[in-house]
Amino acid sequence: MLSRKGKLKHEDYTHLPEAGFAAVQESEIGKTSKNVQFLTNEDITAQALIFFFGGFDTASSLMCFLGHELAVNQHIQRRLKEEIRKLLIDTDGKITYEHLLSMKYLDMVISETLRKWPQATWLDRKCTKEFEIEPKNEGEPRLKVNVGDICWLPVYAIHKDPNYYPNPDVFDPERFSDENKDKIKPTTYLPFGIGPRNCIGSRFALLETKILMFHLLTNFDIVPTEKTQIPLKIDKNNILVLGEKGFHVGLRRMQKTDFSNK
Repeated sequence: MLSRKGKLKHEDYTHLPEAGFAAVQESEIGKTSKNVQFLTNEDITAQALIFFFGGFDTASSLMCFLGHELAVNQHIQRRLKEEIRKLLIDTDGKITYEHLLSMKYLDMVISETLRKWPQATWLDRKCTKEFEIEPKNEGEPRLKVNVGDICWLPVYAIHKDPNYYPNPDVFDPERFSDENKDKIKPTTYLPFGIGPRNCIGSRFALLETKILMFHLLTNFDIVPTEKTQIPLKIDKNNILVLGEKGFHVGLRRMQKTDFSNK
């Protein structure tokens, strides 16, 4: 209604807890723009549909890769379970939204999963201002990008570049620890895109993944099976990042005393 009346203004939500390191920061463009976009019911319905599709589709793949990595990296799973155990004890089992977002190691593990297995393998952007890329090697010509040109950004290749992430094929959540995360260049970590055209469902995907993994690991151990592919290979015949032979892990129910404070 505010948009239709031309009274819609940007609201500052910086005081709210962030969904995670991988959540895309809101673009500054929309905060300062004086242009008001009028939304119809069809516009709102379409955006809501994309929101849920983006959240569910990304989250389902993220959960599959996360489950696989925890199954084949038991030491990481044990540390994550210890964080869960401590939180359950400290809160007497009464977990809130804020408690979930305070779990640093869970966020580190999810962030590394999105780094190693990004669901958006590439991004495309339209050039709005003429630009020239200077050559880095001898004999290379200047590359001119004209207004209207479409540029593709290889997210998967960037995430696997050893210049940005040493030993890129190693699953290492410590890349996103408080001591290390500031070393990551913002434009080299793009699991949900960047800028005003980033994924609208990023926070929703992160939140539902955290909720599911919290409850799953509270009750089960995730273990590899005979069908678990180690190392996991990507399906080369699919535009999406999916396992070559699917995802196969086992669930082993935990004892009720595993998360006691004794």
